[in-house]
Amino acid sequence: MDKIIKKCKVCPIGCELVITEDKSNPSGYTVEGNSCNRGRDFGIQEITEPSRVLTGRVLLKNGAMSRLPVKTTGVIPKDKVDECMKILNSTEAVAPIKRGELIIENILGLGVDVIAARKAK
Repeated sequence: MDKIIKKCKVCPIGCELVITEDKSNPSGYTVEGNSCNRGRDFGIQEITEPSRVLTGRVLLKNGAMSRLPVKTTGVIPKDKVDECMKILNSTEAVAPIKRGELIIENILGLGVDVIAARKAK
């Protein structure tokens, strides 16, 4: 495996991580360029199980806008993002909605909810 370079997204520093396969390491990888252990953990997770907090928009009925911005309450495995986006694009909410209000519970059974990212009147 070649070296993989990723920008860390754990904190505002944004360290440039160099991730290399290392069979002698218990995790199987060596991470360089990180300022903290969270950066190392992020680098390893980014290689082994990439995931993202998902943002999108759902259809909004009876509101001042046609679509409501939403986000997940946790991370979604990267290989499930497309499937989640299909669900978001076909979901409809009805105004009024408060920021943080539950829109989709336990999307795809992943233990992650989708909530309103803003209020809608």
